[in-house]
Amino acid sequence: MSRSTLPEAEWLVLRNHEGRQSVAPASHPVPAGWEPGGFRGPRPACLAHIAATWTDMRTEALKAAMA
Repeated sequence: MSRSTLPEAEWLVLRNHEGRQSVAPASHPVPAGWEPGGFRGPRPACLAHIAATWTDMRTEALKAAMA
């Protein structure tokens, strides 16, 4: 079973230093380079949260360079 299809009840939205977002099972340690993004819930709800809040796909470095 791939990690993306784990039947976990709780997932976390994660964020890295460049503003990228991802999801991970809440029962797993947060990977190096990532931090909790402030949302927890079923995987579909986490993905919906990312879709609603991550509207600018540029990295933080690119945003700064373009400012």
